[in-house]
Amino acid sequence: MRQSSPREEHHDSCVSQVPIFRGLTVEQQQVVASLAGPATLPGGALLHDMGHPLGELFAIHSGRIQVVHIAPSGRHQLLHLAGPGEVIGEHAFLTGQRPEYIAETTERTVVCVFRHADLVQLIGDYPSIAMGLLRSVSDQLVDAQRRLTLGATDVTTRLANYLLDLPATDPAHPERVHLPMAKKDVASWLVTTPESLSRALAHLAHMATIRVQGSTIDLLDPERLEELAAS
Repeated sequence: MRQSSPREEHHDSCVSQVPIFRGLTVEQQQVVASLAGPATLPGGALLHDMGHPLGELFAIHSGRIQVVHIAPSGRHQLLHLAGPGEVIGEHAFLTGQRPEYIAETTERTVVCVFRHADLVQLIGDYPSIAMGLLRSVSDQLVDAQRRLTLGATDVTTRLANYLLDLPATDPAHPERVHLPMAKKDVASWLVTTPESLSRALAHLAHMATIRVQGSTIDLLDPERLEELAAS
């Protein structure tokens, strides 16, 4: 029996962890994986520039990709920070429109790249992929609506919600979270300035609600954070 090569195993794992492909059988996922082009990118690599046509879909195996809109004034607005299992470029594939954002890696990132022509073929064979793409776009719309709602609240409320949504990274310290991006990018995500974010962090620390150690934050009083998030 022929054993899978490391390249094939990488493709398989990349495909199996992406939600839009999880409805497929193992054999079908292997077919999908055979059409994936692997790419390992350093931090700061530009996958797509604003206003340019996008002919690929990127499935993230490891690392992170930030999606940023740049206003005519030059102001950067972080729209999404995608991690393992997520995809970039589904909206362009479904609509044919040129995305009004840049997509850039924030760290060393491994992706599986699918050409749009191959995706069309795959959807013809496995319609569940199309439903997965629609769910992905829908989830992003729900997230955008939630952020718009939070935008009407003060920075401390936005920050409390953000911290409570972060996953714990240390099983030995379940109340410890790690900022997945630079604080200036967190500020952009929360639609505020780095200075306002720093003041909000200092305010929560002064209240003994959190303890900040660089990019690591201990949630000392989660119940109080919940109250602030709901205010």
